Amino acid sequence: MSKRLRKQLGACAAVIAVALFAYASPPLFIALVILLVACGLYDFSRNGTLEPAIVKKYFLGGGRNTWALAPFNTLIDLFSRRNRHIYALDELPPACQQEIEQVIQRSMRHKAEIVEYLDSRMQNDKRGMLFFQWYGRKNDCGLSIPELQQPLEYVKTIGVSVFNDNQSTSFHFGPLRMMLRVLYNISPPRHSPGVYIQVKRHKHYWHDDPLFIFDDTLLHASFNKGGGKRYCLFIDIIRPSPAHRLLNMLVLGFSRLVFGLRKTFYKNWKAID
Repeated sequence: MSKRLRKQLGACAAVIAVALFAYASPPLFIALVILLVACGLYDFSRNGTLEPAIVKKYFLGGGRNTWALAPFNTLIDLFSRRNRHIYALDELPPACQQEIEQVIQRSMRHKAEIVEYLDSRMQNDKRGMLFFQWYGRKNDCGLSIPELQQPLEYVKTIGVSVFNDNQSTSFHFGPLRMMLRVLYNISPPRHSPGVYIQVKRHKHYWHDDPLFIFDDTLLHASFNKGGGKRYCLFIDIIRPSPAHRLLNMLVLGFSRLVFGLRKTFYKNWKAID
């Protein structure tokens, strides 16, 4: 069965399921539609744009999974501290800052072997991703660095992303707001205006600061134009929240449900094992 046919059958099945649900319980269906639309509008408004192409991308394109999860993400917002969208390290809880710095220091001690391992497996691939742990669960990969696979209180994902030269991502939205994304460029260029990450309208250049922390459910894209290979630590941390234990339980529960499917979250990347 072709990939296109599978998508068409899946879409048909989804339409039939929605139609049956609407027929079986019209009031509940209408309430859920209102909730989904309201949360989606709130979620999208955080991007600060009404550009038609971005509206279409969020509601009908690659962002539709983020839209589907908008009610859940909105609930997470209610349990969490104010979302700053882009963070400085000192705006995070002290214990979280310490863990991030610890992971960076440990990773930099192994920088040479990490880079060598990635280079040996990238060849002509555009982008690659290596995980040491994902959503709080250890990931057994070909490069064993035990100190990057130890459980931590705030840091739940540790990996390294690599871009070959002149490779970029498209603008996209991450799915879940239980965590924040921390990137640390382990080999920042001295000065390269084509090597940066953009979140909404903000551009962060790696030659200015190797560390960048942001909410990845916002519209963002990474660019690596003319700077050689780009290697970034790829870290997810639990959002600052008075309900830290609850968020921690949700993250671990999510990982148990979908750990085996984690590669599908990065289907446009080469999964490096």
